[in-house]
Amino acid sequence: MQKGKKAAWFGLAVLLVVAGIAGIRAADRQELGVRADASVVSGEPWRASFTAELSEDAVESGALKVTDKDGNPADGTMRLSGGLLEVEGLKPGRYLLHVSGAAFGKRAQGGGETVSFTVREGIAPVSSLEELEEHFRLIAEHQKREIEQERGEVSIETSATSEDSAAGPDGGAGHSVTNNQVSGIDEGDIVKTDGDFLYATTEGALVKIYDIRNEGKPELIATVKGEDSFQPLELYLSGNLLAVVGHQYQATGGVIGGPAEIVPADSSAVGVRLYNVENPANPTLAREYGNEGWHVSSRLNGNILYLVSSMTPIYRIMEQEGDVRPYQYDSARLDTVGPMDTDSITILPGPAGDSYTLITAIDLGGGADASIKTEGFVGSGGGVYMSQENLYLASAEHHANLFAHEETTGRPPESYTKLFKYALDGTKVTFTATGEVRGTPLNQFSMDEYDGHFRIAVTDGNMWDERRPSESAVYVLDSELKETGSVTGLAKGERIYSARFMGERAYVVTFRETDPLFAIDLADPAAPAVLGELKIPGFSNYLHPIGDRYLIGFGQETVTVKGEGPEPQILTAGMKISLFDVSDRASPKEVDVEVIGGRGTYSELQYDHKALFEHQEGGLYGFPVDLYEGTAESEEVRFSGSGAMIYEITPENGIRLQGKFISEDGVDQGYPDYEQRILRIVYAGDTVYTVSPDEVAAYSMDGFRPLGTSSD
Repeated sequence: MQKGKKAAWFGLAVLLVVAGIAGIRAADRQELGVRADASVVSGEPWRASFTAELSEDAVESGALKVTDKDGNPADGTMRLSGGLLEVEGLKPGRYLLHVSGAAFGKRAQGGGETVSFTVREGIAPVSSLEELEEHFRLIAEHQKREIEQERGEVSIETSATSEDSAAGPDGGAGHSVTNNQVSGIDEGDIVKTDGDFLYATTEGALVKIYDIRNEGKPELIATVKGEDSFQPLELYLSGNLLAVVGHQYQATGGVIGGPAEIVPADSSAVGVRLYNVENPANPTLAREYGNEGWHVSSRLNGNILYLVSSMTPIYRIMEQEGDVRPYQYDSARLDTVGPMDTDSITILPGPAGDSYTLITAIDLGGGADASIKTEGFVGSGGGVYMSQENLYLASAEHHANLFAHEETTGRPPESYTKLFKYALDGTKVTFTATGEVRGTPLNQFSMDEYDGHFRIAVTDGNMWDERRPSESAVYVLDSELKETGSVTGLAKGERIYSARFMGERAYVVTFRETDPLFAIDLADPAAPAVLGELKIPGFSNYLHPIGDRYLIGFGQETVTVKGEGPEPQILTAGMKISLFDVSDRASPKEVDVEVIGGRGTYSELQYDHKALFEHQEGGLYGFPVDLYEGTAESEEVRFSGSGAMIYEITPENGIRLQGKFISEDGVDQGYPDYEQRILRIVYAGDTVYTVSPDEVAAYSMDGFRPLGTSSD
């Protein structure tokens, strides 16, 4: 491997992708821009959007025209609407869009520009390294023009299943499982247990393994030491195999031919280390695999572990003999350290993708001999949702006028989400469809698959922009990611704070001053509709179903106080738990409320659903918490303790505190002691365990009496 060349590439990481920018640089001059698809599949329209309105006769006058690569007029139909151009009917091949200053009327200054794009026969891996390099070379040229545009050097710029979701964790195993979005699809977390042993990854140790078979007496039996170059992120447990997923950074004195070889200075690889834990007291490293790039997300379906990562090459300096392909490492095949094969790389249709999404499938059933396959897709990325059969990626994009100044274009920014769908068949991952919706989702719970349809909840616009205030929507798409129906215009001036899909229903929480909970009927994919709405103080960051008739909302209580200007000021006033009765779809009700602590009180659960403890049979729900005391009348907020709390939450009894594990360590210093903070709560049999970086503590399920700790 050419380490010097590779290091030179990453030493220039500062030259990575810049956002496309086009705007006004002088009062008497308007700089105009265009953002276009780099490629499109034959039969689909090719699109370009502009930073300003074009002249009505831009097409007829020839100010906008499309030719083939040799300059001959293209046989296609051009349709112009405001700042959006669509061209249909083009045969496979390379084309050029020619844009002259006259396309924008008298407002534009300077000469013309061209935008190159490709119409592909279908979606298939690239035919050669040269084709891949050409793709990135064009992007580099486009971005160079964007930088010149920003400096005012040019005046026209060119650039290229929900039923499971409602089920909650799989029960009946007699021990905790991770709070997963989709039943049967496991998600990585910092703590895993099989009921006999507990595995935790914390700072300072790659993995700590505890024996919890002796009720109430957890015992630390093994520590797998980490190193500074590897940052563990999450764990998976499959049979006798423990998978540790993390970031591999530049190592000093690393193993020659090992993962350090694919991690040049100032960069990272996404690594997975597979440990044989047949004897948990003596874990052994069975295999190690890595891709250059950064971790996005992961899922485990049966024995197949899917890793999603992102990588952006330093393609600006390809002339310095670098390689635009991601590098890989596999301890089982030391001779394969180097760039991935081109026949595993596909350029997806759409805007000029400047980064890879790498999807790695690992068959953990094979142990040290696990089958591992990685596919690279140029142009996709973002949030992840996975069902039993499909993987969806949602990438936030922006139309060109986002990069223009509103006061001169007269049009506010627009955002949209590009969707990519992949079919999963064991370790085989196949791209199947792409689509688009206006707005952006909040997180993975904003997405869902049900009965062959994909649903997504998004917010578009700006909460504080009166010219284009934010509003939210839920879109329903078919198996080809084509829209079948939508509910739009939800809660203008607010944004989505949480969402949950439950079969034929969806629940969306928006917020600005109050918390509207919308109940949406999705039974007819062509005609979704809002059934009911509930407005209450505060908001829920996370919604958790209890069957199909109740929801728990975890979030913040809020109070409204007088602000310095005309707008009131909204302040948080403690962590809030709400129990919602949604059995009457047209009239959701908040039937019980619990407010914990004062202003500043916070739980990781509000932003990471995997921090939720659930014991379905007992109706118990718990979470880590940092308690603060503060009121709306005073700006002072005082730390008062850290730990965890467990509540019984049932339709019959409402919300009742059952266990409180709060330590006042750190009160004098005004913030929690990290080593003592409770990170997770799990159970096995009749025992509940709290997990901190330094120890595991055991409590009885009945009354939560302390039983012992791993440090005893």
